[in-house]
Amino acid sequence: MKRKSYVKVLILLQVICLIFILLPGCSQKVDSSGKDNAPNVADVPVATDKPVQQTEQSTEKSTNISVSLPIIPPLITEQKTGAIVELVKAMADEYKDGKMTFDVYPMARSMENIMSGSADAHCPYVKNHNITDSDNLFYYTTEPFGSVIFVLYTNKNVKELTPENVLDKKFKVEIQPGHKEYLGDLPEAAPDAGLQKVDSGRIDGYIATMSMCDQMIQAMQLKNVKRQKFDTFDTAIIFKKNDEGKQKQEIMNSLIKKIRENGAYDRIMGEINSKEVFIPDKE
Repeated sequence: MKRKSYVKVLILLQVICLIFILLPGCSQKVDSSGKDNAPNVADVPVATDKPVQQTEQSTEKSTNISVSLPIIPPLITEQKTGAIVELVKAMADEYKDGKMTFDVYPMARSMENIMSGSADAHCPYVKNHNITDSDNLFYYTTEPFGSVIFVLYTNKNVKELTPENVLDKKFKVEIQPGHKEYLGDLPEAAPDAGLQKVDSGRIDGYIATMSMCDQMIQAMQLKNVKRQKFDTFDTAIIFKKNDEGKQKQEIMNSLIKKIRENGAYDRIMGEINSKEVFIPDKE
């Protein structure tokens, strides 16, 4: 009798232990079953009338352009006036994908700004005859931007000096600074000093831009200077030769085209370009 009671008690304890073991599993199964019957809010997209907000990174496509202008009166003055300044302003007005800024510097500093990355563009720059899109250092705008006439100014008493023989050692010829690659490997002098030396006979000739020096001759009342056309070059805007420079070259090409199409270029440069024609001296 006692043995049967012992067996019953043992079986009862086993049943109770089994119940405690199975109960948590049943509870979890019921809960998970409940989740399966109700949609997971995190997994199901909720319809909304509000537009999807893009991140600042995805909408930010602006490209800012800084332009370095060399002081070359009357086209660019220290006071930030002149036709080239107005051209840059007109392009800035047309530029909608970023901000265009500019400042003026001495020529050497303006060129250094491009090489150092302090500025994105230098304007204007004389384009040599064998240049189209780029050279070893720069990208160039390819849309027509302007031209510049260089003149050989000689003393009236010098009879044999011509554009073809300026490199002859028997002549003393100096040139406007920064243009040796176009004008020849000759000594340099500032325009006012070079013209005064020609007028006084200290040198035989001086080569420089017509737009600047013709005005100086009148203003300085120089009487012993005669003129010969040396050469005409196209001008362009230049950029450092890298991927960013290429991108901004394309932007500036499009802006030059726009200001030509909307009439701003002719309004600003029309009178100047009409005067940028060499008229020989009267005999």
